[in-house]
Amino acid sequence: HLHVAPSQITPLVSAYLAVIFGYVNALALAVLAGAVGIVTNTANISVYLKLGFAETTNISFFALSICDWLVSASTLVAQITYNEPVSVMRLPSGVPLSEVGIGACYVMYPCLGCSACITAILSIDRCLCIALPFKVKDILTPRRTTSLILTMVVYESIFVTLFFTFPGAPYDAYDPRRAAYFIYSFSAPTFIAFFIVLVSTIILVVKLKQSLAWRKDAAKQPAAAGGSRRSKELKAARCVVAICSIFIICFVPNFVLFIVTLVYPTFALKDPYLGTLLTVMYSFSILFQVMSSAVNIFVYYRMSAKYREGFNALSCRHVK
Repeated sequence: HLHVAPSQITPLVSAYLAVIFGYVNALALAVLAGAVGIVTNTANISVYLKLGFAETTNISFFALSICDWLVSASTLVAQITYNEPVSVMRLPSGVPLSEVGIGACYVMYPCLGCSACITAILSIDRCLCIALPFKVKDILTPRRTTSLILTMVVYESIFVTLFFTFPGAPYDAYDPRRAAYFIYSFSAPTFIAFFIVLVSTIILVVKLKQSLAWRKDAAKQPAAAGGSRRSKELKAARCVVAICSIFIICFVPNFVLFIVTLVYPTFALKDPYLGTLLTVMYSFSILFQVMSSAVNIFVYYRMSAKYREGFNALSCRHVK
């Protein structure tokens, strides 16, 4: 279609269908998932504050819950204000609400990048616990885990600042510098984290199956020396595998988009033939990412006895 005027090119996906997918995926479902994520991650933050931070996994789960809360809240704001009819409304200052949606995206994507990095830290932590059970406490201490997470937070905060202080008018949504900020704050960290989490999860699954028992270890070694600690480590590893599996599944659309745009750079929103297809893929990517931030509570509650106790205690307190 290179020799045809853009106005004469029929898009691979019709504009009408792209709008339908956008409203269903990125607006209705993503807004619902964002609202759910705010509630579930508020609960997660409260529970892990109650459980304390003596264990490295608690530190990582707490930090992950904060990032996921920010992702859920910013997605909710972005999808409501960036889509019509709300986007055409204006604040008392005269600024269109669509600008608020853009600002929320500048928070959402760095937080997604930070969330991906924390998930990678979690997966590496559990791999070390399985591979080096007697040395991991010296390698990944609570202080080092906290330092790693804070480093990620500072790194992503730099790009949030750059997004909001980006100089120059008029506004251009496709500005190369802003695109570079997006790559370094979101695409590159999630791409690297995706591979780390994928490899770590495979290693964890293999190691867990080799250990007496992915599901039967605790029952087979109830009284063995060190059996209780071993069972506890395996249960924690299973919980991390579940969280990592959710991350892998939900970030596949984003991973595919990143690879395709690297291999085929003309696959862009401006392309008259493929632009609407990319719009649809983006809507699925946003939906899956916010879902990833909203559903971790079900894994924590199902697979962690301490989390269940803390959650039930908080629930009973609020009911009273």
